[in-house]
Amino acid sequence: TGFALLVGSSSFGPVIAQAPATVTFTDAEIRRILSLGPWPPPRVVDPSNRMSAKPEAIAFGARLFADPRLSAGGTIACTTCHRPGRAFTDGVPRAQGRVRVDRNTPTLNDVGGQRWYGWDGAHDNLWAQSLRPLVDPRERADNGAQVAAAGRGHGDLRARYATVFGRAPPDDDETVAVDIAKALAAYQEVLVSGRTPFDDFRDALARGDRAAAARYPVAAQRGLKIFVGAGNCTFCHMGPRLSNGEFHDIGIAFFVEPGRVDPGRHDGIRKLEASRYNLLGPFNDDPARATA
Repeated sequence: TGFALLVGSSSFGPVIAQAPATVTFTDAEIRRILSLGPWPPPRVVDPSNRMSAKPEAIAFGARLFADPRLSAGGTIACTTCHRPGRAFTDGVPRAQGRVRVDRNTPTLNDVGGQRWYGWDGAHDNLWAQSLRPLVDPRERADNGAQVAAAGRGHGDLRARYATVFGRAPPDDDETVAVDIAKALAAYQEVLVSGRTPFDDFRDALARGDRAAAARYPVAAQRGLKIFVGAGNCTFCHMGPRLSNGEFHDIGIAFFVEPGRVDPGRHDGIRKLEASRYNLLGPFNDDPARATA
């Protein structure tokens, strides 16, 4: 399957036609290309979060995401580090909350439906990961009681909470804090990155549209042939997300600073097992624990 590109003209006159450039993909390579889409993938409702995919919860989560009142001192919102104009990152090597932390701010684009959350995978669901920065003393320096107090004490938040959850915030602080985290997660699930020229090429292949596929630059086609062929990049970079969602040693230094090691995935596993908010814990809304 080869595709010939491009002859045209410029404001200075005709462009001399060059020999057609083609890239030929084998049937096996085409199957691998098709496996890298479609994008965006179908939205998956999170069974562990009863607020997942509910429009009123998404709207409430968006409001909470930009609200600094959920932090100690009322100065830090989620948007302080996860800036929408920077693909929900902050563009600095190490994130700055109340203090500078050990790792950078990950993007929130396409965060819904992952298996692990946090650079160390210390959470197995998005709502637990959403709660962690609120109560981390290094980041927003709040705690569950203060998060709950904000939800109860500010009239606008209290009213929205009641609309979304069908009841006023209860007296149990932990329940209110987890509910707020679940609304935040519902919002983050809809943050999906845009389509790329590769997605158009992949879909053109899927429907057999040679003319549309030929618009994909030949240089990109050559790189793609290596990616799905001799380079075997799809061994790790698989599926529509181009990732197997797991952890790999990619050569980053172990030391956060002189004399102090980042404990990495090993510590993340310990935190996950000890957490009350993992998918085996009491706050999973799915009685079957299907994703645990």
